[in-house]
Amino acid sequence: MIPHPRRESPLRPRLSALGILLALGLQATALAAPMAIDRIENEIVLHGRRNNQAWFEPAIGMIPGEAGQPPQVFIRATYLTGNDVGPQFYLKTDNLGKTWTNPILCQNWRKEPQEENVFEEPWFGFLYHRKTGTFLALGNTHFVRDGGGNHFASDHQPIDPNNKNEGHYRSAKLRGRIVLSLWNPAKNDFDPWEAVNLPPEPELGIYYNAQFHEQPDGTILLPGYYRGALKPGEDPKHIRVTVLRFSFDGKKLTLLEHGNILAVDTSRGLAEPSLIAFGGKFFLTIRHDLRGYVARSDDGLQFSEPTPWRFDDGEDLGNYNTQQKWLKHRDTLYLVYNRKSELNDGVFRSRAPLFMAEVDPATLRVIRQTERIVFPQNGARMGNFNLVNISDDEVWITSGEWLQGKFSHSKKGDLFWVDRQDFNYIRYIGDLLLARVYWK
Repeated sequence: MIPHPRRESPLRPRLSALGILLALGLQATALAAPMAIDRIENEIVLHGRRNNQAWFEPAIGMIPGEAGQPPQVFIRATYLTGNDVGPQFYLKTDNLGKTWTNPILCQNWRKEPQEENVFEEPWFGFLYHRKTGTFLALGNTHFVRDGGGNHFASDHQPIDPNNKNEGHYRSAKLRGRIVLSLWNPAKNDFDPWEAVNLPPEPELGIYYNAQFHEQPDGTILLPGYYRGALKPGEDPKHIRVTVLRFSFDGKKLTLLEHGNILAVDTSRGLAEPSLIAFGGKFFLTIRHDLRGYVARSDDGLQFSEPTPWRFDDGEDLGNYNTQQKWLKHRDTLYLVYNRKSELNDGVFRSRAPLFMAEVDPATLRVIRQTERIVFPQNGARMGNFNLVNISDDEVWITSGEWLQGKFSHSKKGDLFWVDRQDFNYIRYIGDLLLARVYWK
């Protein structure tokens, strides 16, 4: 077991004098606002910086405790071996993070061989299904190729014999599938993953690290993707999103319907939607290359047209090409996000610091005065994260890191050199972080 006493992270941000003043100003502004947050504590779950590892895009979920016992909390994280790819590990704690298991490479989350050197691999998020008392790893498969070379290799690109890392792979002949893997408490492990039966058309998928929602009747709403034409003869070039509704009997997921199709047909389109139910309504927050979007629904299926995220003074939120997540506490709705700010210090896509702030559910605006820093900037991107409500008094937010920086010794031709003005070095190194948000 890995001991993890509660403590502040020893890795403090390297900020300029201006950055320190701005950070203090943000905190002072937040403290002056009528916030329900008591404090935010940071800690390291896995020491990737120390151990030359990178733990990326963690998912987090919880099985509630019984008879006054603590919950079981699970984190799934990718151990990066290539650009956005690598084996999936999980770890868990039964004592509120005082100790964690070692990272576990689940043999039942196997890769399935496809074409030569191509494998289908599942990526998972978590959901505890209250009606059946089942803990699910839910997700979608994608494809990787050994010697993939470029970030997104295709069947038209030859294998690079000098590249030993795997990479993303796309082919018109291959489709990712919605999959699930059930936690088996008797075996203390997850069961082998299985694909969900879906009709061949339209092509539907889910965002594996989204925030899912169980309805009072036990049906499940899963934010995801619609990859098809909206009208006859259309060649869809942009990603669109929708919400899929499933029934679940404790073993099997069955698709019942999907909602309306949301589209912003600029750049690559929409991506990585997350869902929350709040105040009798449903809300989606959605990634886009240029800005984040938000939409509202009465039933969790039929949503309004997406509108850009803004502060309550009308200014653009400044989030772009990066996901956002929801958080709710009692009668208050929050958004967790990255954005452009003076505190970014050159971090890729402004993915540090990680912020949170209250949302006005009537106007769908972020209330600037309530903004707080969840994780400070520390020379690494932190744009891939998720969270879970541990209790009425505590929320956990987890994020991975991906180290980058500006170094005089880094030069063209070096293994991790990149040609950018704001940083010239990037490696698959970073800690797995946990923030504990305590409520008053």
